[in-house]
Amino acid sequence: MYRPGFGDCFLLTFGSGKNPGKVLVDFGAHMHGDIGTMDQIMKDIEAETKKKLDLLIATHAHRDHISGFGKFAARFAKFAINEVWLPWTDNPKDPDARTFTRKHLTLYNELETHLRVSLGATEANPKYALALEALANLRGNEVATSELARGFGTGATVKYLEAGKSMPKVGTIAGLSAEIQGPSRDARFLTRMDPPADQHFLTGPSDTTTGVHPFPKLEIREGEPDYAAIVADGQLVLDKQILDGLHQLAEAPAERLALALDSVRNNTSLVVVFRFQGRTLLFPGDAQWGNWQSWIGTDAAKQLLGEVDFLKVAHHGSENATPVDVVKALRSAGLAAMVPTQIKPFPTIPRKPLLTELEKHCAGHVAIRSDWIDVKAAPVGPTPKPRFPKGFTVGDVWIDYKF
Repeated sequence: MYRPGFGDCFLLTFGSGKNPGKVLVDFGAHMHGDIGTMDQIMKDIEAETKKKLDLLIATHAHRDHISGFGKFAARFAKFAINEVWLPWTDNPKDPDARTFTRKHLTLYNELETHLRVSLGATEANPKYALALEALANLRGNEVATSELARGFGTGATVKYLEAGKSMPKVGTIAGLSAEIQGPSRDARFLTRMDPPADQHFLTGPSDTTTGVHPFPKLEIREGEPDYAAIVADGQLVLDKQILDGLHQLAEAPAERLALALDSVRNNTSLVVVFRFQGRTLLFPGDAQWGNWQSWIGTDAAKQLLGEVDFLKVAHHGSENATPVDVVKALRSAGLAAMVPTQIKPFPTIPRKPLLTELEKHCAGHVAIRSDWIDVKAAPVGPTPKPRFPKGFTVGDVWIDYKF
């Protein structure tokens, strides 16, 4: 696990000997969480892989997961890359994916205009900072996405994957298989961001003081409960349930809508399960509630979660990206967990209650945080740092775990 700041980058090595298999999962940093280590990480990736990757995965199109692929596109073009995996929502030839992307780009632009022009929002205002930073994370990724889509011109096979796909063999790595658990093709799951109260590790009040009112001249009156919608005296009348739902949507604060769009993109994350020599590794990208909900409810899923030896904690350890039922289903001891995280630019991440629960599955050890890697002038994780358990090694910009 590398430390790019607020971002993700994992390099996996399968096997030993002269030519072990190499898999790179994500490489990016948030524009307001970049700590200046990207160049050093790129050099280390080149040295560790000898510029050869069996597989490169970009779990979803957020800057903090893919900006490195844009910044260092010319250097990745000199690699030998066998395959590139992307979520189906990034496929330019898929009609549903094109519609999804077009709608969201329009919403990004409209929301930013509303925030900056109508509300006078700036990053310096704490009320709007998180929303503007979320929108920034959604945009400016065109170089990275276009280079990934063409495999950096290396001749790599580019695959757009969805839930239910299985690869009995990954590239040329003997003994490595993979299963794709997300994202679902069902649009309902893509839009489900926040889990119910019993499935997440934080609840809090919502602010509705800066709501977006798209129909300012429309008067809506509460109607009889037996009717979904009727017209009376020229006015639309709705039952209370529908009325409450409409008010919730129409009066949601613009900053919350921006964060919701950010969460929808998280739900497009590739969720990959690797199996190798009796070990199971789970990489869920930034999957949020809808992505998880689409697959964790079956007995097979519970069995799979109980077999996980290594977990990359989703979405930097936020409160709504690892459901309670997922944590409960993990093995009772012996789990290795890594959290790519830091408190800048989102001071509520990571959530201590989530990490505390995960530690119960790690045989008394902590979930290893990337911000425990000392980088000059970078935000530091909680101190004192724990004694790293057996199998973990700390470098200049990375922490290794070896089975």
